[in-house]
Amino acid sequence: MEQHKPCPNCGNELEFSAAHHGLYCTHCGTEQAVLRDPDFVPSGSDYLEVLAELDANAEATEHIAIDCDNCAAHIELPENVVADRCPYCDSPVVAAALSTRALRPTAVLPFRISREEAAEHYRKWLNSRWFMPNKVKREARIRKFKGIYMPHWTYDDNTVTSYTGRRGEYYWVDVNYTTTENGKTVQKTRRERRTRWYPAAGTVYDYFKNLLVPANRTLPEELVEELTPWGLDALEGYQPDYIRGHQEQSYALPLTAGFEEAKKLMEPTIRESIRLDIGGDEQQILTASTYYKNISFKLILLPAWENHFEFQNKTYVFLVNARTGEVQGKRPWSAVKLTFFILFLVVLAAVLGYFIINHIG
Repeated sequence: MEQHKPCPNCGNELEFSAAHHGLYCTHCGTEQAVLRDPDFVPSGSDYLEVLAELDANAEATEHIAIDCDNCAAHIELPENVVADRCPYCDSPVVAAALSTRALRPTAVLPFRISREEAAEHYRKWLNSRWFMPNKVKREARIRKFKGIYMPHWTYDDNTVTSYTGRRGEYYWVDVNYTTTENGKTVQKTRRERRTRWYPAAGTVYDYFKNLLVPANRTLPEELVEELTPWGLDALEGYQPDYIRGHQEQSYALPLTAGFEEAKKLMEPTIRESIRLDIGGDEQQILTASTYYKNISFKLILLPAWENHFEFQNKTYVFLVNARTGEVQGKRPWSAVKLTFFILFLVVLAAVLGYFIINHIG
């Protein structure tokens, strides 16, 4: 695995550029295509087989130190990071070959949105946040975006779920009641719905494919999960040329813990399958026991641009999906704008109420 990729023209480090769809030298403008495998098909590994081969230290926290090939500075990469930029000369640093991880990514979605395009998507996002303080909109655009490849587990499996429950079927009855009309007590009848319950039991089968679980929690998980969809059909075989110039994180969430998260993603679908199998007008699920089989997984890298800003001693992080331009972020709220908006709603309600009373009532 090549750690050093010098420009054939000037010797500067090449890096992957979304704008040029390949390797690019920021010093002299030389371009070089990435040698990709046109026949690559992302395939999963057998979960149970790999699990049996992992030793106790296979998923320990990873710390890598390396010398920069450009300026010779000794660099200690952040925890669970195997590629980044040199903090001294800003050259790409790829140390994936030094990783001690037993599992390495097999596929990657290369960056398709450039840094400049990410900034434009971010500007549009800022301008659409009506209740954000104006000071943030003026000052939050100047920071440099950081390209990050985020590791994700994907899980495929078949589930077999045995359940017990109850099926509810509606029926209607006539109910007599007493009411007062024009000062007189009268007897009336109304139709009321009832539910008749029957025991139910059975087995349902579900298939899940490409359940995504973030494998590194350095970035805010709620933002990462909202960056979907990714378009995993465009996955390429992993190679360091796609990584150059960006940070590559290694996984911090173990393979088994990732599958536990995947189970939580499966649960709503499984419960819906049970409800459909029970049938009737209402369903109650009393017990459910799920067996997971044919489990396979992949470790893949998904691209994002990261930025953040400081406001009133707080840090607000935002991410841009480097495939689609989707922006997700945390932001402060303007108390002044919210107050004026609430006052506007109060005035509007008062005007509408006056109109209804005087022109309709």
